Amino acid sequence: MPSKLIIWGASGHARVVADIIRVAGTYEIAGFLDDQHPEHSGHQFEGATILGGRECLAAQRARGIAHLVVAFGHCAGRLEAARFATGAGFMLATAIHPSAVIAASTRVGAGSVIAANAVVNPYATIGENAIINTSASVDHDCAIDEGVHIAPGAHLSGRVRVGAASWIGAGATIIDGCSVGSNTIIGAGAVVVDDIPSDVIAYGVPARVIRRNE
Repeated sequence: MPSKLIIWGASGHARVVADIIRVAGTYEIAGFLDDQHPEHSGHQFEGATILGGRECLAAQRARGIAHLVVAFGHCAGRLEAARFATGAGFMLATAIHPSAVIAASTRVGAGSVIAANAVVNPYATIGENAIINTSASVDHDCAIDEGVHIAPGAHLSGRVRVGAASWIGAGATIIDGCSVGSNTIIGAGAVVVDDIPSDVIAYGVPARVIRRNE
């Protein structure tokens, strides 16, 4: 029988992760956490109960539930939640849709989510608590740091580097060998042809830094 799992999040991305978990069959969903809406505690969501917020983690761990995946898009918030969960004694689960294509030489960090039809090619590394979203592609020798979100339909060419907690928007393209710093947002549809530093928002074709990401 599959181990029980808590999904931290109860919105759109959590629906996607719940579907991945069920299709993959690797875990049984024990319930969801929702820090944002305490009034939803006890309600049903995607076929399971919203257990409460982070305050209920200790009790769930005492019940013998050992696995958790964080399922919301905000990158820094996802990393903070993952740290809290591991501090409470949980192991971070990885959710990989069966239709994703992942090379045998790829390394995928704990807590990461790889959605339907995503492709991760040889010798890429995916850090902990990253999201490779629907139909996104990460090509050979890329290095994706912890907490990164590669949004639906974004494409990273070979040897791309993306720093921690950065967001690569839907449909964006990053050409071969470029680097994106940490805590940076690349807008939807952007084409990155040069390195982009940390802590900025960049978009356009070609992508240009527009302002700081505070």
